[in-house]
Amino acid sequence: MKFLKYFSIAAATLLAFSCQEVDKTFAAPAEEVQNPVLNTHADIVVEEATLANNVTFTWSEVDYGYPAQVTYSLYVAYAGAEAQLGQSFTTSYTLTKEALNNFVVDPKGLAVPVEEESEISFYVTSSISSNANSAAYTKKSNSIALKITTIEATTAPWIRRYIYVPGNHQGWAPADAPVLWETGEDSFKFEGLVNLVNAEDATADCEFKFTQFPNWDVNLGGSVDSMTPNGDNLKVPGGLYWISVETVEDFSAGSVKLKKAGAISVIGSAVGGWEVANDFALTSTNTNAQVWEGVLDNCAGGEFKFRLTGGDFEANPWEMNWGGDLKHLVPGGDNCKTDLTGKVKFSICFRGDIPALAEDATNPSPFFATVEAAE
Repeated sequence: MKFLKYFSIAAATLLAFSCQEVDKTFAAPAEEVQNPVLNTHADIVVEEATLANNVTFTWSEVDYGYPAQVTYSLYVAYAGAEAQLGQSFTTSYTLTKEALNNFVVDPKGLAVPVEEESEISFYVTSSISSNANSAAYTKKSNSIALKITTIEATTAPWIRRYIYVPGNHQGWAPADAPVLWETGEDSFKFEGLVNLVNAEDATADCEFKFTQFPNWDVNLGGSVDSMTPNGDNLKVPGGLYWISVETVEDFSAGSVKLKKAGAISVIGSAVGGWEVANDFALTSTNTNAQVWEGVLDNCAGGEFKFRLTGGDFEANPWEMNWGGDLKHLVPGGDNCKTDLTGKVKFSICFRGDIPALAEDATNPSPFFATVEAAE
C-alpha cells in the first residue's frame, strides 16, 4: 500500500492494520439472507428442427451481505427423482434443447418418457463456500413446473474422458502418468492436481507435455497459450499445480493454465476450526497416483472440506475447494462430515478409478477421498 508523505504515523498505522484485516469478510446472519426466486418458464417442445435452440432459466440474485462468490445450482425433478442440471456463477443458465432433452430422457437419470408430454419441475440453490456454516447459507428457491415434450436421445451416452501428463516429474512414461479429467460433457476441458517436480533435480524446472492416449502418438507441447502437436516440452518451476487444459475436438491444438499451490489441505471443525491457521496440509509420496494424505493426531470430528492453499491461492484459499460425497467430491460441494476422533487419516485422490469411470455413462466426479482411523 502506498502512503502519501503527509500521512501521520497514526494514520499510517491504522491503514496498515486495515490491510491486515481486509481478508476478513462476514456474511449476514443466515436467517436474513433471502432465498433465490426462480422465474417462470414456458413449456418446452423438443423437435429435431429446433434442437440447437437455447433454453435459458433465470433467477434473482442472492445477497449474502458482502461481495461473495455465489454458486448457483439448477436442479430438475421428475417422478420423485431429481438431478443437478447445471451450475452458474451468474443469475442464469443456458443450454440447448438437445442437451436438455438428452439429460432428462437418460434412462440412468430422470428417465422422462420419450416422445411424450411430461411435467417436470425445476429449482435453484445458492451457496457460498467460504462460510464455515455452509449448510445454513445454502438457500433453495421456489419450484416451477412446466411441460416438456421429448424425443429420442440424439447421441450415444457420453463417457468422461481424460488426458495424460507425462514429464520428468515421473520418468516420461505416458501410461503411468498423472491424468486430467474432462470437466463436462464434450467440453474438451480437462483439469486436475499434479506434482510437477523434476524427479532428477528438484531445483530445476519441470518439463512435461500432454498426451491423448497412454503413448506418444498424439501429444501437445510448445506455448501454453497455443499448444501444437509434437511441440517443445512445456516448462515450469517445480511445485504443486492445478492444471486446466482446453483442446480442440481432435486434440490438434490447445492451451493450458497452471496455478501453483502451496498444499492441498483439510479445513473445518474436524481439524480445529475454519480459520486459515487450522489448515491441515496433506502430502504426496507417489506422483503418478495423485493421492495426498496425512494423519491428524487430534481430530475433533465434525465438518471439513478440502482446498488448495498457498502460492497462487494464498489470497483466496476458497477458490478451489471440494466437498459433498466422499466417493465423488465436487468443486464447492457441501461440507463433508466425520464422527471419527483422535488419530485420523485423511486422503484425497485426483486420479480416480480409471477402469470403473471408463465404463460409467452416469459420469460421476472422478475425485474421491477417504477418512479412516489411524493407529
